[in-house]
Formats: sequence, C-alpha cells, structure tokens
Amino acid sequence: MAVRRLESATEDIRHIVDEKVDLFIDEMCGIVNAGGEGLRLRPITIEQPKPLVEIGLPRQPLIYWSMLPMILGGVSHFIIGVRHGAAEIKRRVGTGMELSRRFGREITIAYVEEPEPLGRAGCIKYGIEQGIIDPDKPVIIFNASDILRMNLRDLVRHHLWLRTYHGFEVTQVYTSGFRVQYGIGKVNYSTSQVTRFKEKPLFHSLANTACYVTHGRLRDFKDIRKVPSNPEEELVPKWLMENTLGAYIISPEDIISIKFQKDLERVFEMDIERFVKGAYDSTL
Repeated sequence: MAVRRLESATEDIRHIVDEKVDLFIDEMCGIVNAGGEGLRLRPITIEQPKPLVEIGLPRQPLIYWSMLPMILGGVSHFIIGVRHGAAEIKRRVGTGMELSRRFGREITIAYVEEPEPLGRAGCIKYGIEQGIIDPDKPVIIFNASDILRMNLRDLVRHHLWLRTYHGFEVTQVYTSGFRVQYGIGKVNYSTSQVTRFKEKPLFHSLANTACYVTHGRLRDFKDIRKVPSNPEEELVPKWLMENTLGAYIISPEDIISIKFQKDLERVFEMDIERFVKGAYDSTL
C-alpha cells in the first residue's frame, strides 16, 4: 500500500511539473538574433543576408532551422532582431502565416529593426524601449546562425528546477566541448621551435552557445550601459556576481554553428529536419 501511495505521489508531482512546463512555454517568446552581416561567409552574404542562406534537405533558410527546435517544443511567438538585410528577412520569413500553416497552430513573428549596430543585448534593450519586447514574459534567446538539437521541454523543466531549488533565474546553455576553428601549436620562444601541433582539436571545456532562458531577468537588459553590447559583456558577469546563473549542458554534436564556408558545405546536403527532431523522437 505504501509503495502504491509513493507511486501515486510521483505521478502527481510529474503531472504538476508538466503543467508548469506547458504554462511556461505557452507564455514564452523566442528572441532570435539575426542582425549580423555574416562577414565570414562572404561572398555568399554579399547578395543575401546570412539568415536566408538556404541549406539542408529539404532546402530551408538557416533561420528556419534555428527556430525549428523552439517551434517543435511549443513556442508560438517569436521576435527577430534584424539590421543587415532587414527588408529581405522580413519579406522572406514574414509574420508567421507560413509557419502557422505548416505546423497547424498560430505562430506569430514580430521584428526589432536596429537603427545602428546594437549587439545582441543592445537589440533586446532597444526592443524593450520600443514596446516590442515584453520584459515580463518568459523568453528563450538564441542565434539565427546556430541550430540546436535540444528538447525545449527538458530545458524548461531544468530551468524551473534550478529556479525552484537554487534560485537561479537565468539558464545558460553550454556544449560539453567544442572544436577549435584553427590548428593549435606550441612554441619554444627561446628558439622559435614548434614543439607541438594539433589540427582543430576538440577542447572539452564548456562552451557558451549564446542561448539563454529566463523569466524576469529580461529587465536587466534595460540597464546595460553601452552599445553595441552582448549579454556576455555586462549581464553574464552581473548574474554571476548575484549567484543567479545556472547551466544546461548539451553535447558538442548537438549544435551546428554556421560561421565559415566549410560549415555551410558540411550541412548543405544534410537532413537537418531529422537532426533537429532527434531531440524529440528517440526513434529517429
């Protein structure tokens, strides 16, 4: 009898947690950084903005793939920060009607257009000042150039756990390692002899994905002192000092970051939809 009561209590707790996750995601806004010029991808990005470069099978703009994990997780409202190629991005991505038809539910998209380069944090600050971003909504912040194989429900569940038991109000997503973009050498400076070299090694230190979940601390963006600015410059040190920053860790194989031409080549013929859905369907 005691075992049955314990099992019943466990089910009750799981049901309550799932309800809170649903509520959080229902209210959540996805803030997408898509304002950069994509200089490292030139000449491809001379004629089109980086978020609109089409990759994968089926062919879709990079920004679609970056938004897909959040859409699959239940986010239905997005705000995209734009500057370079803003008109093209707005025209191609639209206000959410196409995504609404594709996923069978209402999905809305609004835009914050930077009047000058503001950085990721500066764009959010500007969006709040313009009344486009509601600082009291739960949010997930991420980059249009990164594709995360990540189960949003697991991330939100983890965030709520950290907030409830540790008081962490911001969750920062890390990868448990990253591959260096360049060959790494060691030199004996007294003789200038190269003593060790490794081509693009995998480092096992945690690496920031620039993806954050929070509810309430978006107000901190209003107080950043300089622009352009990114969250890692002023806000992450602030959250660290206040002991309010928690972590969610994914594998380095669970992020596709498009920075260079070779990154595009690697995923041009990739089944990215299958890759992303792998976080939600263990049978894939």
